Amino acid sequence: MKKITTVIALSIFVSMAAFGGGRGEQAQDPSGPASYSYHMNITASLTQVITNFGETELAQELARRTNVTPVYQHPLAGQDTEAFNLMVASGELPDIFEYNIVGSYPGGPEKAIDDGVVLDLTDLLPEYAPNLWQYYQENPEVASLARTDTGRYYSFPFIRGHESLMVFFGPVVNRSWLNELGLDMPETIEDWETMLTLFRDEMGASAPLTYEPGMLNSQNATFVGAFGVNFDFYIDDNGDVQYGPIQPGYRDFLETFARWYENGLLDVNVESMDRQQVTAKMTTGESGASMGFAASRLGVWLEVVGGDPDYDFVGVRYPVLNRGDIPMFSQMDFPIQSSAGHAHVNPNARDIPGILRYMDYAYSEEGNVLFNFGIEDESFEWIDGYPTYTDLIFNNPNMNRPEAMGMYVRSSYNGPFVQRAEYFEQYGFTFEQQREANANWSITNVERHRMPPVTPTPEESSELAQIMSDINTYRDEMRVRYVMGIENLNTFDRYVQNINNMGIDRAIEIQTAALARFNER
Repeated sequence: MKKITTVIALSIFVSMAAFGGGRGEQAQDPSGPASYSYHMNITASLTQVITNFGETELAQELARRTNVTPVYQHPLAGQDTEAFNLMVASGELPDIFEYNIVGSYPGGPEKAIDDGVVLDLTDLLPEYAPNLWQYYQENPEVASLARTDTGRYYSFPFIRGHESLMVFFGPVVNRSWLNELGLDMPETIEDWETMLTLFRDEMGASAPLTYEPGMLNSQNATFVGAFGVNFDFYIDDNGDVQYGPIQPGYRDFLETFARWYENGLLDVNVESMDRQQVTAKMTTGESGASMGFAASRLGVWLEVVGGDPDYDFVGVRYPVLNRGDIPMFSQMDFPIQSSAGHAHVNPNARDIPGILRYMDYAYSEEGNVLFNFGIEDESFEWIDGYPTYTDLIFNNPNMNRPEAMGMYVRSSYNGPFVQRAEYFEQYGFTFEQQREANANWSITNVERHRMPPVTPTPEESSELAQIMSDINTYRDEMRVRYVMGIENLNTFDRYVQNINNMGIDRAIEIQTAALARFNER
């Protein structure tokens, strides 16, 4: 099946290449519209209503304003890395492409620049992207996150423009059930186990805790963080880099989740759940606890139940082991993360000055409003100087809220622009429960322990990628086996030794060196 899917992806990119992939096609008439090939993912919400980003109102309005009509290319879901590698290998890179160069390109951004895959923007931004350059001058702490250790700029980044935008994910419970059971908000892992047991026994929940498997990852560390570790690299209390999945606390986490799974507290299908299935379980009483995003999960669940008093969902604090402790880990973004929404330019594109000016529009005042709020008097209107979304977004009879947002803005997910707080104040805080969730999720010491978006040298990055590819695959496979009881935890020491044999000490050494350089920027 994987080969078939890959062949389909290949055919898509071969056909799209015929329409300008790898070359920016400037019209013969210099006053005429330009067309650049543009590779980007399309969100799951948008795929429910369109097949190409160019169909969105945002894309069409952007084309009208800039006189640029991109040819958008979208990889199949889950095939982004394979599709990108194909483009690199074939030499048919699009003019503009959104991709996680820091985390997914062997050698990182420095190597991508040296390989001729990514354009070095360092000397070009002041002249051809003055809006983005000005933002960097006014926000030097953001600029330090946007460049490599040697000072090279390599992307048009997705920037969270306000601290309120950094926290948007966490654990969620049905407060109505807590009230009925006479329980306080869960704080400790013990509280969670008691709560989930009562959800099973007293509320009839067949899957007391459910979630999409992708939600249980290194960034969020919702439950594993209670045990003083995460799923990836972190900084311990002494300032040293550690790898969480080989620490004793990780074994304790696995033991807890294996017990929950065996006792029916954890959804038996948790490793295959998708967004719609989780929503269905949370809103029909099959489940009473989950984790997710403030808008696209918590907000959607509250919208689905429509004020039903039996379903008062709210975000609660990240769990800890001891009552009164502050969570060591949680989801909290940097203003610039490396994972999504960053756009890069092909060094071989025909019209580089034009491409840079086009990309810079999103960082202008006018472009910023468009990317965050859409089209005035359609998707938003100014009320007392505040950009307010209209009923077209919040009460659209033909689309749900995420779909309507996706048609007009990119602020509801990511992209090469500066995200604004007013977006989240409306979309993320539609319900008071979301505001309460944000406050609870913000109680954390994660700023002391999270790894910043470091950029190892090309040599280090290539070596790190080779090491961690095998380790992370093994880590994920063994987590599932341990939690589901397929593998007995008495083999944990052997599991740790296997990861040591794969070179984790060298990976920690590389991350430590990269962290030291990052701190000197």
